[in-house]
Amino acid sequence: MKSLILLFLVTLFCHAVTIPNKVFTTISSVNGANIELSEPLPINGMSALVVRETNSGDYALAFIKQVSSSKSVIIDTDPVGGDKLAKLKPIPKVGDRVIGGFNYDKALLLAPKNSYNQIVSQLGVKTIDPKIYEVYKANGGSNNYKDFAKLVGIGLVIVTDGNTIKIIDAISQEVILKESVK
Repeated sequence: MKSLILLFLVTLFCHAVTIPNKVFTTISSVNGANIELSEPLPINGMSALVVRETNSGDYALAFIKQVSSSKSVIIDTDPVGGDKLAKLKPIPKVGDRVIGGFNYDKALLLAPKNSYNQIVSQLGVKTIDPKIYEVYKANGGSNNYKDFAKLVGIGLVIVTDGNTIKIIDAISQEVILKESVK
């Protein structure tokens, strides 16, 4: 009976939760580490990838996090996790493209086994097996979701205990949505 109630509550919650879509905008001003976007991201705490177009292709510069509707800050200048790949780390500038919610279509879901499949089918995002995260941590990986997210290419961490569900931006490590399932 308890499992049926949990399943009902998770289903009800998943119908009410909307994972933010990717947002495309540009940088309108830069003042040191403070950045203003042409269009704000839909949620404070949401991360975005800054991309510069060059003659040789697009270059991922940094991750930023929106802290208010008029301000974002640089949170990571190594967005691809390859310190050995590039020694030059240009800073974002006006006109650079911004992809908010980068990889929000892929998530690490940490949920009770009896509700895992139901949540996966309701949320409409690709999930990676939580055992991969367990193996990562067991082999010396940090408890930092950002490091894991950059390694496996996820944008969200979804955590539920059956009473609440939290959606965490894996790069900014900010809770962007928290709801009770009761």
